Amino acid sequence: MNARIAAIRERAMRSLPQRDPRAGELHKESMDSTAGEPSVIREAKALAHYYRNRTLVIHDDELIVGDTPRVQSDNTVQPAIFGRRTWSSGGWGVPDPIELLFKEGMLSWAGNHKTLDYDTIFEIGFCGLCEQIEERMSRLEIGEPDYAEKRDFLQALKIIAEAYIQFSDRYADYALKLSREEPDPTRRWELEMVSSNCRKVPAHRPNSFWEACQSAWFSFFFVPDAPGRVDQYLYPFYDEELRKGTITCEFAKELISCLWIKYFESVGVQGGVSAHNHLTLGGVMPDGSDATNEVTLMCLEVTEDLKLLRPQVGLRWNQNTPQDTLKRAVKVLRARTGNPDFCNDEQIVPALVNIGVKPEDARNFSLSGCHEVIVTGMAQMGSVEGFINMPKIVRVALGIEPIVGDGFDLSQIESYPQFWEHVTDVMDSVAQAAHEASVCRDRQSAEQPGGYLEASLVTQDCIENARGYTQGGARYNHCNWDIIGTANLVDSLVAIRRLVFEDGILSLQELADVLASDWEGHEPLRMQIINQFPHFGNNDDDVDEVAIQVIETFSRILKRQTPYRGGEYILGTTAGGENMHVEFGRVTGATPDGRRAGTSFADSIGAAQGRDRQGITAVLNSVAKLPHRVLPTATTLNVKLDPKLLDSEEDVEKVTALISGHFRSGGQQIQFNFYDREMLLDAREHPENYGDLMVRVAGYSAPFISLWGDLQDEIIARTEHHL
Repeated sequence: MNARIAAIRERAMRSLPQRDPRAGELHKESMDSTAGEPSVIREAKALAHYYRNRTLVIHDDELIVGDTPRVQSDNTVQPAIFGRRTWSSGGWGVPDPIELLFKEGMLSWAGNHKTLDYDTIFEIGFCGLCEQIEERMSRLEIGEPDYAEKRDFLQALKIIAEAYIQFSDRYADYALKLSREEPDPTRRWELEMVSSNCRKVPAHRPNSFWEACQSAWFSFFFVPDAPGRVDQYLYPFYDEELRKGTITCEFAKELISCLWIKYFESVGVQGGVSAHNHLTLGGVMPDGSDATNEVTLMCLEVTEDLKLLRPQVGLRWNQNTPQDTLKRAVKVLRARTGNPDFCNDEQIVPALVNIGVKPEDARNFSLSGCHEVIVTGMAQMGSVEGFINMPKIVRVALGIEPIVGDGFDLSQIESYPQFWEHVTDVMDSVAQAAHEASVCRDRQSAEQPGGYLEASLVTQDCIENARGYTQGGARYNHCNWDIIGTANLVDSLVAIRRLVFEDGILSLQELADVLASDWEGHEPLRMQIINQFPHFGNNDDDVDEVAIQVIETFSRILKRQTPYRGGEYILGTTAGGENMHVEFGRVTGATPDGRRAGTSFADSIGAAQGRDRQGITAVLNSVAKLPHRVLPTATTLNVKLDPKLLDSEEDVEKVTALISGHFRSGGQQIQFNFYDREMLLDAREHPENYGDLMVRVAGYSAPFISLWGDLQDEIIARTEHHL
């Protein structure tokens, strides 16, 4: 990196974003002046008032501008931002029986992610969005249902669109003012260019690569969550300028570096495990052809050079992805930030089509959050609506935690198929509760004036439908619940089948009593289950078939209901930045797989910690067999590899082949930790020496020393594989 980027990076590593001190005052000013107007108009005017008056910040040497006030910090590693679970529905207003499932750790809330419509902004800008709004308003008819609501909603969108254009104009004026005060001629010229860029975007389509990078940032700044397919919307501007000879590769890389640092600064060093700023590279074009380009490679190079925790970078793979591109991405892992993660178009695109997404739209998916798949700029997919504790289902089925259903006499069950039928009944009750909770949450979100106005403006079809983002206005409306601890449930069912129905070692009631005592007095049996029974992740067809059955059955049960916004219920498996594999484990008693009360669940769609004993190939084979067609989003596979596998060109080739082989055999996603057990143990004992040690946790990376103690233990317990 050059001197400018090094200096900007150093400042970013030492600064923390702050809430604009005038935000509350400005909101109150507007609300006081709009009493009596429709609520959605009042909300829009309050946002507009803020855009027209919010504090402007331009730092020294910046080429891309737009920021919140910042303070300096000497601590470059902060504690994780997610706190422990409070075990309630979070004020969704759910009925008491459903609230009980939240209190008992069967269900838990989650954050929600989105990706805005960068393509439209880059094509027509915010001025073009205003024209779309005006055209749609011209087609409203006074006699149509909800005429007044639609009119007010569209007027509100135009108010904030026009105000955001004024916001970028204010930055243009500010940069020009600074340029006139700048003694250095080079910096003066840069500020003049910054001013020109802000005058142009995001109001209009960019004409240069520099303008495109500024537009990308202003767009993200408007709805700060996921930057989308950065290489795809930036490449046309780079290609055009390169052919004209008006840009160099070095300057383009410098601009991307500035953009990357802006993404990092939006969460700052206190971002910890913040599950935002997950951008997407590679993938396919609308016609299915490979989309990799020169900007893809440039973005990978910048990611390795900067060594930042954010942005989180994901690479989409397809069967035509150049092997050199995949290999270049593997080399980025040497930066030890956990970037990039890898996902498979050949599985995700068909899974999206399977839930009604048009193929050309499905091919335009991007990543957000921990690894939530979003149909870019077209969807409110409830990513993620909430989490479901799968191992607790078997405890309910055994009568240890009778929190759903009316009770059941275990002595009536004489075969494993009968027990499985009982388990599916529990699944049905849990799925019904999840649905009812979703309806309460989504109804509450829909009641927000305009249904989240900013997202509504930049999500396709909300303008045409004259309906908000959280109100079903998006083109695609699905609802995603993540099932946590699937491998533990699978291993538990396999253990029950053998213990009770094949070997007759215990009755179901006796097993329930053992689990209720947390295996007290039965340590030899627990060790036998752990060390001698089969487990998921070892390429055992009998076990893997149980995993397939669990996922397919729960998906089918959940799809019996229709979400509040329409669409379908869809499953994911990511534990998320909320670390639900640890959190659910803390409040779940012993399970038949040999797990003790309070200990963590499997951290991803892979095997439970330490249960994958047949090598990495066996793990990948088990995961590849799973029904990914019903897992279109939020699916992660964490793999811990020997760090020496990045030392040589030959070993990099091996890791590259491992990824492509897994995807060709049916895998959907994979992400890596390259740290050995000894290093992690030393980091726990001597954190002062490991401030820059980043690890993959669930669907995100975080500084190891910032994690909770039990979360550190869980990561250390994962199986380290060798090739």
